[in-house]
Amino acid sequence: MDSMAPDSTPARPVKTAVIVDGYSTGTFLPPAFARLGIDVVHVHSTAEPMSTMLQPDLGAYRENFHCPDEAALERTAEALTALGPVAVLAGQEPGVPLADALSERLGLATNGTALSRARRDKYEMIEALRRAGVRCADQYRSSDPQALVEWAERAGSYPVVVKPLSSASTDHVYRCHDDAEVLAAARAVLGSTDIFDRPNTEALVQSFLEGTEYIVDTVSVDGGRYVCGVWEYEKQLLPGGKNVYDLDVLLEPDAAPVPELIAYVDSVLEALGIRHGPAHAEVIMTPDGPALVEIGARLNGNMNPGFHDACLGANQADLTALAYARPGEFTDRYAGLVYAPRAAAAVHSTSTESDGVVEAVDQDAVDRISALPSVYLAGVKLAAGKRIRPTADLLTSPMRIFMTAPDLAAIRADRDTIQSLKDEVYLVTTEVRRPSVLLLGTDKYVMQACLRHGVDAVVAWGAAGYDHGLAEVPEELNVLLVDDPKSPEAILMALHRAGLGDHRFDAVLTSDEWALVTAGLLAPRLGCRALDPVTAVYFRDKSLQKRKVAEAGIPAARVTVIEDVHDVSDVPWEYDKAVLKPVAGAATARTAAVDGPEALRTLSRRYRSDRTAQRTFVLEEYVGGDEWIADGFLHDGEVRFLAVGRYGAPCLTMIDEQTPLWLRHFDPKDETWAYDLAEPVVRRSLEVLGLRDGVFHMELFHDPGTDRLTFSECAARRGGALIHEQIQAKFGIHLGEAALLSALGREPAADVEHHPELFGTSYLKGRAGTLLSCPAPAELRALPGVEYARVEFPAGGTFLGDIDNTNHRMGQVLVSASTEEELQQRFEAVRAWFDERLVVAPQGVTGRELRAWGREQRPDADFRDALWP
Repeated sequence: MDSMAPDSTPARPVKTAVIVDGYSTGTFLPPAFARLGIDVVHVHSTAEPMSTMLQPDLGAYRENFHCPDEAALERTAEALTALGPVAVLAGQEPGVPLADALSERLGLATNGTALSRARRDKYEMIEALRRAGVRCADQYRSSDPQALVEWAERAGSYPVVVKPLSSASTDHVYRCHDDAEVLAAARAVLGSTDIFDRPNTEALVQSFLEGTEYIVDTVSVDGGRYVCGVWEYEKQLLPGGKNVYDLDVLLEPDAAPVPELIAYVDSVLEALGIRHGPAHAEVIMTPDGPALVEIGARLNGNMNPGFHDACLGANQADLTALAYARPGEFTDRYAGLVYAPRAAAAVHSTSTESDGVVEAVDQDAVDRISALPSVYLAGVKLAAGKRIRPTADLLTSPMRIFMTAPDLAAIRADRDTIQSLKDEVYLVTTEVRRPSVLLLGTDKYVMQACLRHGVDAVVAWGAAGYDHGLAEVPEELNVLLVDDPKSPEAILMALHRAGLGDHRFDAVLTSDEWALVTAGLLAPRLGCRALDPVTAVYFRDKSLQKRKVAEAGIPAARVTVIEDVHDVSDVPWEYDKAVLKPVAGAATARTAAVDGPEALRTLSRRYRSDRTAQRTFVLEEYVGGDEWIADGFLHDGEVRFLAVGRYGAPCLTMIDEQTPLWLRHFDPKDETWAYDLAEPVVRRSLEVLGLRDGVFHMELFHDPGTDRLTFSECAARRGGALIHEQIQAKFGIHLGEAALLSALGREPAADVEHHPELFGTSYLKGRAGTLLSCPAPAELRALPGVEYARVEFPAGGTFLGDIDNTNHRMGQVLVSASTEEELQQRFEAVRAWFDERLVVAPQGVTGRELRAWGREQRPDADFRDALWP
């Protein structure tokens, strides 16, 4: 067929088309409209451009708008109305919903908003087909990896496919052959962002469609469609379950199964309401007939206008522009018809095993490939300085080569020649490099492990932590000062300011409870490992955590979520006694026992008066008994080290009674009963919560009368207090090293060095007032049994006397003893000795009382207001 390029240069453009998210092959739309005398403006559907795709050439547009949310929709529609546009269409996949909304609102040719979600969300897409009676896969979606596994097991037929709901280019698409592969794939999807920079909050599992996969590209006007081309995918399956695409081969329109595929795609277009504009469908011909993989209401991402003109006589970009600019002409020339090939054609996506950084592109090698008879265009996808990885999908294919010739045999011969040339295109630096991690917060033991294991670290140090002044970062590590170490925005901006925006990190890790989800969100953006953000959420949100554990049959307290603790008027009271706490808190802060509705209302009024920033709380069933702890690490889903211990009294009891917190770990040889009780509960809880690698700190309640253990909560980080030091003293295990190596995907050593002594930690409580001086850590270590001491409160600071959380202390000591009785005696002796030597100026007193206190401290000095002699 004839190309739509006009015979003469058009007059100055007077009409306007609106392109939403003109990324990737959307860059071909402005020149296509220009060839028809149509001007274009651009609309971003996001506040910031999506960095993972080929950017729009904004110089080709008259204006550029941003419409990132519903609030901007009316304003954008009003601005566009003033331009009198003839069309609004999506340039790439993420722009489909906004293009539907704007075109509908402006009264233009539109696919409408009723089925917009089904045209983007792969789950809704398939369900729309099912409702229309169109053949499709079985499927299930969830944010819970275990739920996806359970569906696959119930389906009872492997393999299955796991993938994101709204990505493209085979991004994070996995073929899974058993439950373990489904679990790993689901976690990988949920721990990533899609190629449009959006977090994957749910994953999709589908029945596997057995058969050959095909592309069907169309353009439509009011339901009258033209088939631009049907291509067969030739691809190779990697052992890891991912498809590597090799050749997309153009088929003759009358060759089997092309007519059947076209008829099927017609039913898909109707079911999804795609009546206007381009569509790119991927369909598998199963033994039962065609079945949709997915369809996008946008151009084919492999489309090149000149190439398609050469082999097909028309291209999807120009056809799309004609459909919107001159719908009558399109209908007369193309509606209801199919393509007529001019030559054999294929698109070759090369693969590579190279792993490193591109040092340079060898233009001679590119030219040798380009000179092959069937090569129309050799597309080099990576520039010098970019990371090259072994090919696992279309995104990691390093070259795209468009090929056309009189017959397919010539193309295949040139494709074989390319295999001997493709690895010469990129000069890759593969020298051994030191691992590099982004550390959120200043965990001194992780930093120590970095130095020991030759790991480079960039330490994101928050302003509050820096000002606190206790932590020190080794000079060998890089410091990145950030306003807020739990804000992905603050960290990414600081990385770019420091020239580290493209730095190759191997992992993001943190020991900071508040930054756990942040680490998971940053890792996909940085292309490295971390705990996936959905799993992190279950280790932060106490309500989600307890419910998930309880659903698995593990004893756990019942919980009620209070969305706004400032107003508890509608909160039902279902407990004899309960505990009120923030839904994602730490260190027992703002945690209190409540014995009835009135006590709950009293706390609510106090928090409202205090204007607490935390508003979402949980009310959970009170569980009595001893409060136990479990600390350790996992590798590849197996607990490799476990230390079980207990607090001297439950944390809430110590706060209520204003007594210093203390804790110790049980001896695994002399107190095996405790390990026998705890280990099954700990292992099962961690499995249910989805932690497979890394350190953990769990708390449980033990009923001494029945030996029943009830799950309390669990953190995907090492415990606070002196738990690291205590475990190192008792077992010879370095939890900082375990955290670092786990983050890097390495197995930490679990070589326990058992020491028979008891080791326990006690807080040094302090007194209310302004601290002037106190014993130094070295002086404390000189006392009997004191193995380690840390003084955390600075001289000159004002110390509050009331203990209101488990971080309230002046310091801590690690003490050893032969028996628990001796341990308690040493705790008491150290606390008393420390308190006697504290010099604290009292608070809340008059100047006269303060002067009297000063005379007691310096009886040899006279500070009276004396008369002139």
